[in-house]
Amino acid sequence: MAYAAAASLVQTLEYLLQFPCLVLEMKKMQAEVVTQRFRQVLLLLKGEPSASSSSGLQQLSEEPETLASSFEGFLGAVGLHADFLEIKKRTVSLSCGIPKLQEKKPPILTEIGSLEQDLKKFLETTARDIRTDLSNYVVHQPSREAARKMLRAVDKLKHAIIFFYEVACEITILYQDLFSLLSFLDDSSDKFQDHELLKCIKDVAYRARDLVEECIVDNQVEPVKTYLICTLSNSESPSRFLPQAVGKSSLETVVKSALDGKKGIRRGLVHALQDVQSIKRMTTNIDEKSLRFQGSSVRKAPLSSNKEDIVVGLDAELTTILEGLTGLPGLEIVTISGMGGIGKTTLARKAFNDPYIVYHFYCRAWITVSQVYQVRDLLLGLLSSIARSTDKMVEKSNAQLAEAVYRSLKGMRYMIVMDDMWSIDAWNDVKRCFPDDKNGSRIVVTTRFMELATNVSPKKPPHCMNLLNTEQSWELLEMLIFGTASCPQELVGVGKKIAKRCRGLPLAIVVVAGVLSRVIREYNYWNDIAEEVSSVVSTDPENCLDILALSYNYLPHHLKACFLYMGIFPEDCEIEVSKLINLWAAEGFLYLDSEKQLEQIGEDYLEDLIARNLVLVEKKRFGGEVKTCRLHDFLRELCLKEAQKENFMHVIQRRSAKGVQTGTRNQRRLSFHLDPYSDVSAAPAIPHVSSFLCFTLGANIVPDILFFQLGFKLLRVLDIFFLHFDYFPDQILKLIHLRYLALNVTYELPASVSQLRNLQTLVIHGPWLCRESGGSPTLLLEYWSMPSLRHVHITAACHLKNPFTVQDNLPRPFASEHLQTLYTIQFSCCTKEFFSVMPHLKKLGICETKEDYSTDSLSQVLNNLVCLQELETLDCSFHTQNREVRKNLGLAALPATLKHLSLSWSYLPWEDMTFIAMLPNLEVLKLKNYAFQGPKWEPTEEGFHSLKHLLIENTDLIHWEAIIVRHFPCLQHLVLKSCKLLEEIPFGVEELGTLQRLEAHYCSEPIENSAKEIQEQIEGIDVIIRSDRNPDSA
Repeated sequence: MAYAAAASLVQTLEYLLQFPCLVLEMKKMQAEVVTQRFRQVLLLLKGEPSASSSSGLQQLSEEPETLASSFEGFLGAVGLHADFLEIKKRTVSLSCGIPKLQEKKPPILTEIGSLEQDLKKFLETTARDIRTDLSNYVVHQPSREAARKMLRAVDKLKHAIIFFYEVACEITILYQDLFSLLSFLDDSSDKFQDHELLKCIKDVAYRARDLVEECIVDNQVEPVKTYLICTLSNSESPSRFLPQAVGKSSLETVVKSALDGKKGIRRGLVHALQDVQSIKRMTTNIDEKSLRFQGSSVRKAPLSSNKEDIVVGLDAELTTILEGLTGLPGLEIVTISGMGGIGKTTLARKAFNDPYIVYHFYCRAWITVSQVYQVRDLLLGLLSSIARSTDKMVEKSNAQLAEAVYRSLKGMRYMIVMDDMWSIDAWNDVKRCFPDDKNGSRIVVTTRFMELATNVSPKKPPHCMNLLNTEQSWELLEMLIFGTASCPQELVGVGKKIAKRCRGLPLAIVVVAGVLSRVIREYNYWNDIAEEVSSVVSTDPENCLDILALSYNYLPHHLKACFLYMGIFPEDCEIEVSKLINLWAAEGFLYLDSEKQLEQIGEDYLEDLIARNLVLVEKKRFGGEVKTCRLHDFLRELCLKEAQKENFMHVIQRRSAKGVQTGTRNQRRLSFHLDPYSDVSAAPAIPHVSSFLCFTLGANIVPDILFFQLGFKLLRVLDIFFLHFDYFPDQILKLIHLRYLALNVTYELPASVSQLRNLQTLVIHGPWLCRESGGSPTLLLEYWSMPSLRHVHITAACHLKNPFTVQDNLPRPFASEHLQTLYTIQFSCCTKEFFSVMPHLKKLGICETKEDYSTDSLSQVLNNLVCLQELETLDCSFHTQNREVRKNLGLAALPATLKHLSLSWSYLPWEDMTFIAMLPNLEVLKLKNYAFQGPKWEPTEEGFHSLKHLLIENTDLIHWEAIIVRHFPCLQHLVLKSCKLLEEIPFGVEELGTLQRLEAHYCSEPIENSAKEIQEQIEGIDVIIRSDRNPDSA
């Protein structure tokens, strides 16, 4: 987990850097004003020595200490200064992002140095005058005292600027070194598996991160910064952000306290920098050969044994492969893809040994490529199968061996199996050895990676293997244990139970069968194994986890943490992709690319894991994106095993007599899959946990147990959706590093939640009602001042208050540039002022409540969407009490950027569909619950040029007078639900070459008949029919 630890430290350093940079910029502004004013004073002292007796000079002599004090004191002293408003603007603007550190020293230091020289020169000159004539002492003494105070003041400013500049430089250097180390790890993912260097990187990164985050929390740096910025921006009640224990300390004081001292951040980062630079030197001296797997990478065609010949559920797949092997005359590559242990090699072997294949091909060869291969071994393996092996072959170069392979195959109809290919390089290294004589030669490639299979054979899609169903799993298990005999009747039930728990993975079934073959064939023994199938597989000496682990070991370092993190979810859990990616982002696993958003990077990572057959796709969205995914049970066991070994996370899924004490110390993440109360109450402190997730219901939980006893103060992820509190736990407000927060609330949230400045995702599950009126809730969240906020999901339609008006043309403090998702808000929120603070919003859910309906706020709602220039998804639900056709809804104002539109209960006339049809980028349209009302829909000739997915649900539509191929030229997926009155599916469906799927759920009988006719007319189309008349049809 070295990569994950280093990446999270990079994220922490980004956060840390803002504090010294912010103070540095403030001190520079302070120095600019001070040097300017001091020069004016110095000129006064030089030109008017008689002023020494005036009260004005006395005031000047006292002012330097105030001007050079804390930034807050300085602002109080220059409150009437002409540049005061400009200073406020510049300071507040610094809160909107991380200040950039200049490469060179701040120029103001030169100006300070010049002023120091002039002040010293003035003191020397006046000293000479006094030595020459002692009577000048009385004249010069007040001026000299003022000069000394100014000199001390600028010296204090200079040292402060130098200190914060040097600290910022040190943080930046460590930040840059870590980035280069991350790049090295990514580039060398195939060289590092269990190397000591990885442990060293992980330890250094976690130690430094813990130090930084603890010091920021202990010194209350974030609240003091928030108080200062909010005070300058004239925000409402800024003192609410300031803890009483801190008082009105200056930001400079608390930041320096956190950075300096024996246990300060600076000392720790210096040690971390030394360690990281030492590690970088070590990486240049790594012997790559010692890091590679040992042993031969090539084996001849596998020998068969009786058990290896036992296969189930491969008949149809074998037929497909055989047809591909004996078809067209040209050279073709047949690729077989699937997760580890699913039977790719078994299928290839069955085809390789098929009697007709043996007869059909003049020569056959089998080589196993494996994770780490040598080109020379591949070539020698091929030659040993297709030609007579001689001692002279070993003496030949790789080029000579490749030529020998080519000559041996020239003119022959051959079949080559390249089993277990892991890299496209292996294919590129040998593909020129295979001549194409247009005689039907074939190359079979098996791989775990879909992308690799596609790259090897771009013109022909890979054969993707499926898991066994329950019947096939039992059939295979029975045959492996009993051969041709039958299972005793008393063991059939429990045997099927075991087979089912193997989840259709042939390799797991083989492993479990090996265990069952060695135990007494009695019900009690088998039942024990049924209860612990997963652990049996993970502890068997020749277990499938070792084979599955190859896929994990070969992952790039940036994907390993992402994969292991999926084990934090319960077994058989259907994982929401959006939630998973947001959790990855909160943990700092996503390597930030300046050209991509975090969410895009997360999607790329997930697609990579899916392509490697480590993650299974469960559901897809209408647009084709993966909506939910899951892990195969044994891959999840692999996750838990590796995570425990790395102290990456600890999952509590079985009650222990020792509570949660066992295995939790030094863990970074904690996940509960059972009622946590009795266990948590007896748990020790786990101060370095960064994630706490709970997936089972818990009641009567005392917040102090979670947040004090367990020592949670460095949390980045807190998902307590399943825990019930009677009030909002104020301890959450102290978790300043929190990036992901999910709550199940029956109470009102305080506005102070907004002080969680690092929060990226906020999930609030309701519904909850206002205590006073009992109406829809008002969320006081100041979303506009949460700079990291990206996603807000609220299950109850609530009212978010409008952002406060900024005075004096000041920039908005902590302005967020990242908010992308906002669900679900009332219509009354949809004002131009509201949308103006979220320019990059991409997904929006709005709902018309009873209050909205009574105030008739509908007319302006959609018109105000014009402010959202990047909006792609809009879910719009109207108040259900209305049954009248709506007019002048403002559909013409819908943003042209929309790709996904969902309307419900809107009761619009079908004529208004013209506005939606003209949206140029619309791909998904969902019309639910009388979104449109009326018996007839006749689409216009123009429109719906990009629409791919259309859903019509619960409508009174009777006549849909359209020609599908003309009005919906790109349609791929048509879903009709509860269309009880619709008489027929529009004409021309059979001519539409793009349609892939047609669904009719509980529709009229004519619609069902039309769907059946279409299924007969269009080859390959997926038709699903569900009906009250025939519930079992599909």
